[in-house]
Amino acid sequence: MALWKKPLIRLATFNIESFGDDKFRPERLEQRIAALRPKLLDLEADILCLQEVNAQRLPGTSERKFLALDALLAGTPYETFHATATTRFDAPSPGDRHNLVVVSRFAVLDSKIHHEAAMHVPLWQPDHASPAVEAPVPLGFDRPVLELQLDLGLEQPLHLFVVHLRAPIAAPIPGGKTAPKVWKNVPVWAEGYFLASMKRAAQPLDLRVKIDALFDHHPEPLIAVAGDFNATEDSTALRLLLADPDDTGNPDLASRQLHQLDAALPPELRRTVIHKGRGQALDHILASPALFARVRDIDVFNDDLADEVLDEGTSAEDGSFHAPVRASFEF
Repeated sequence: MALWKKPLIRLATFNIESFGDDKFRPERLEQRIAALRPKLLDLEADILCLQEVNAQRLPGTSERKFLALDALLAGTPYETFHATATTRFDAPSPGDRHNLVVVSRFAVLDSKIHHEAAMHVPLWQPDHASPAVEAPVPLGFDRPVLELQLDLGLEQPLHLFVVHLRAPIAAPIPGGKTAPKVWKNVPVWAEGYFLASMKRAAQPLDLRVKIDALFDHHPEPLIAVAGDFNATEDSTALRLLLADPDDTGNPDLASRQLHQLDAALPPELRRTVIHKGRGQALDHILASPALFARVRDIDVFNDDLADEVLDEGTSAEDGSFHAPVRASFEF
């Protein structure tokens, strides 16, 4: 299949909902590939940011490869793109579940995987753990951030950060549950939820510091942040990343803010997830002022979006409960 031809550069993000089993079973992928591949082709993306990509174990080894993703991209323009993915914290190979992957028509000049915070993270000693935790422990992040520099053929690269931030559900407390989804009592659940809120703020804060470092080195960097933020526009996570002058109170910092591209759409058009009948915009693309000036359009492909609760067990087998988001830029 030939590459699509167009004057624009298209950046898309898509959570493909835990795609791929632990073992590579092509026959089990047929239905999901039939549903997902047309969506990927409709995006016509030059840079495609994927979340929740599972890696398959190779027979007889502990090594994992993206065999399911390779099958999904086979026969499409993406098959020839440059691919970059997150790896495990303790090994140079992908994890079993929920990896981040970027496939790009543009060459990758540099890549980094941020498993831990560069700044000091909060410490917490759970009060309701069983057995008791004897000392405060640092709050780690659930998933890494993938940072890329892409060669667009310009004087400066595109700095791309891909994220899959923590969902607003309670973090584990040792001994706090009687079953995988059943908490022992309200106080232990409440403490877990509080810990989750700290994690949900700490990782965007750390990312914001990394982004500001780019502004320190270049007055007008091309920066994009894309992925599943598990956060709406009024959330702490997005407000930390956007750094709107209304929040900082300093108009001189406007050149360092990020712009939420989907905010230009009416609410019914920008929802990327439906939860119990309520549409929410959880997947976003953010852009620095220099990149925002080049935006030509933003689209959310949510025409056939299913409800992640009411349709659970049916539509997940066909595709994803997330809608992809695509932004087009003209340079």
